[in-house]
Amino acid sequence: MLETKWLYLLLNLGTLSVPLLRSFESRIAYYKTFGSLAKAMLIVSGFFLVWDIWFTELGVWGFTPAYLSGIFLFGLPLGEYLFFITVPFSCIFIYKCLELFFPKGIITPKLAGKISQLLIPFSLAVGIISYDKFYTASTFILLGIALMYVSWIAKCSWLPRFYECYPLALIPFFIKNGILTGSFLETQVVWYNNSENLGIRIGTIPFEDIFYGMLLILGTLYFYEKFEATRKNRL
Repeated sequence: MLETKWLYLLLNLGTLSVPLLRSFESRIAYYKTFGSLAKAMLIVSGFFLVWDIWFTELGVWGFTPAYLSGIFLFGLPLGEYLFFITVPFSCIFIYKCLELFFPKGIITPKLAGKISQLLIPFSLAVGIISYDKFYTASTFILLGIALMYVSWIAKCSWLPRFYECYPLALIPFFIKNGILTGSFLETQVVWYNNSENLGIRIGTIPFEDIFYGMLLILGTLYFYEKFEATRKNRL
């Protein structure tokens, strides 16, 4: 079943299906924020797609045609474009569900601050030490800078909720990315040039992917909350 040219598209459909169906429940009312989410994804996913196109051209990663529909734009398959829609959509859905079920939160602002104090120097150190590895250096340095901004400059009040959300988002992430990187398949849907990363794998998933995903969702959430605040002020 997995050995099909529609695999990448099917994985995106699976990622989107449950969050989209549950978006219209009155308790969650995720659909009311679709405008804010679309604008946030246009900014952040747009940036990631430019990054993706560049790194694909450099050979940092690439795609196996056997698992692709055959539709390409600027060197990227259709499934890759959909990845940057379905993943943020689903992760922000998890974030909204946590708001519903844990309105007072689980992680305190003080604990969130301590998490940032660990993640920021770790990210910057890994990025700087790995300066000769494009994927590792760019991912960790950008994440470190982004965390510094939301934690210490913007002082975003939603940061504790983000730290609650992302570990939960990693559960479907490991399933989807595991398949994309070769779990249960004859080869990878997405392959990586190991000279441009640390060569550390969690199963079949490059270690960097966890932090790449964190940067994607952190950026999307930042703009989502900005646009949501504007929308609510207009009501």
